[in-house]
Amino acid sequence: MRILILPTFLLFFVQSILAQGAGQTGLAFLKLGIGSRALAMGEAYSADASDPSAVYYNPASLSLSKSTQIMLMHREWIQDTKTEFLGAQSAVDRFAYGIGINSTSVDNIEVREVPGPPEATFSARNVAMGISAAYEIYPSLSIGVTGNFLYEKMLVNEASGYGLNFGALYQMPSNVRFAMSVSNLGSMSELDQASSKLPATLRLGASYHTPLEAIEGDATTSVDVVSVSEDNTPHIHFGGELSYKETFAIRAGYQTGYETKNFSAGFGVRYGMFQLDYAFVPVQLDLGSTHTFSLGINFR
Repeated sequence: MRILILPTFLLFFVQSILAQGAGQTGLAFLKLGIGSRALAMGEAYSADASDPSAVYYNPASLSLSKSTQIMLMHREWIQDTKTEFLGAQSAVDRFAYGIGINSTSVDNIEVREVPGPPEATFSARNVAMGISAAYEIYPSLSIGVTGNFLYEKMLVNEASGYGLNFGALYQMPSNVRFAMSVSNLGSMSELDQASSKLPATLRLGASYHTPLEAIEGDATTSVDVVSVSEDNTPHIHFGGELSYKETFAIRAGYQTGYETKNFSAGFGVRYGMFQLDYAFVPVQLDLGSTHTFSLGINFR
């Protein structure tokens, strides 16, 4: 009974937030996803975020790792759009901690007041800098919170604000995990004459791990139900991973309900304390494809 109290409270709380926040939101970079492993698995990651990207998907999942980790990520997209992420995590007893800096920029935006050559160019930048903490209430139940400082700049206009992420993670003895997180609860100051509304997001997730002794690896399947305040219907994210001897992994994912994306794939290679991951996400409507690279360092 005690295990259900916190998730139930969070669920009702988030439903009220999403209902109030319906409508057009800004700060779209907060919906782009972090980490090559997560992106390759269709971002079905709230119950499986055992790396620094947990500060984005579910801060309670920081408790899945007791080691110190660092992650660096770079993503290229259309029209000079780039995303960089630097994150780190560590743990002491029942507490786990994490930090993350998420930056998305679009360069060479042209300024025109009349037809003809551009008069100038500028860059648009969005940044989220967060600090996370997770606490293991029981060996099976953890909770977590992330506090983000948010910043956006467009030409000469600037705005700042804050966002909060909350999460819970429940681990069963049968290699099954359940997760719930709510992200981007907060507000921004005005940019020019209006303030951006944060894309409040609810995730309900589950994952299952199957050891495969024949290849000295395991198989992971995961699913997230994702609801964003501006959407009328929830999205379902599916993900899968097959690993071999903890040195190589292949991944795939699928997302429902989006106009521009659905399938994703990628792989990961581990050598000693280093992990290199890659994710490929094709984008429809002639928007090109995204290529994401992540480098992880695990200090076990």
